[in-house]
Amino acid sequence: MYHIQPMTLETAKEIQTWTYTEPYSLYSFSEDEEVLEELMDGSYVSVWNGRKLFGYFCFGKSARVPSGHDAGVYEEDLLDIGLGIHPDEIGKGNGKLFLRTGLQYVIEQFGEKDIRLSVASFNIRARKVYEREGFVVYHSFVNRTQSSKVPFEVMIKRIEN
Repeated sequence: MYHIQPMTLETAKEIQTWTYTEPYSLYSFSEDEEVLEELMDGSYVSVWNGRKLFGYFCFGKSARVPSGHDAGVYEEDLLDIGLGIHPDEIGKGNGKLFLRTGLQYVIEQFGEKDIRLSVASFNIRARKVYEREGFVVYHSFVNRTQSSKVPFEVMIKRIEN
């Protein structure tokens, strides 16, 4: 159903325009040049449903929440993943298949490595999807910015070799 493609400049610019409603607005990207550079740095891929842009995955440093470093939650050497679904597609029951598509891609590209992701604690829908796919909460921390303090959970999926 979904297929993954390398990130293109056109797709990255479209993702920058996605606006999530509260309380999910923290997942919205800005249209700053630095954000575009990150989207194009090779750590992001786009996810398509037919000809429609459906979401993205990112890997490594791009998938980490800044305050998590200070909290020491990224010290273990695991593969970090991040993901986002188009705002119009959220809450429609597509999360499980979307996540499974990304996990299959991870195995194909990186091998069978343990996977870590960080999710805002209030994002119950996403956390339930992650838990059903074998992710377990290992740490929590608060991401502090100039305007907010948002608790996050760090979840890990152990891959048995």
